[in-house]
Amino acid sequence: MDDNDPDTRFEAALRLAEYDPARGAEALRRIVADDRFDPDTRFEAAARLAEVDEAKGAEALRRIVADDRFDPDMRFEAAARLAEVDEAQGGRVIHGFAPRAPQAPQAPRAPQAPQAQRAPR
Repeated sequence: MDDNDPDTRFEAALRLAEYDPARGAEALRRIVADDRFDPDTRFEAAARLAEVDEAKGAEALRRIVADDRFDPDMRFEAAARLAEVDEAQGGRVIHGFAPRAPQAPQAPRAPQAPQAQRAPR
């Protein structure tokens, strides 16, 4: 077994979390933070981390949502998972992904004729 293989490390962290949640959570957290893992694996580790330790999982998911290196679909999925763990914060994050309706163009105003000044009384 190759201990440096990302897939092997991820699978080991998942199994560890089943038998020792604290150590498994730490192993998953390290995977989420490690840029050597591909974004899909990091996202999956964050989602699994949220199942083992909600606070650490929520923090990991927030980081993915804020990280432009993850594609928008994955960031949105991380926001949805965050909403499952922390409804208030997840809702705010998801709202940021909602498309905004385009503003209707405003018609140009017609120029107004100058008003005649009245003579003082």
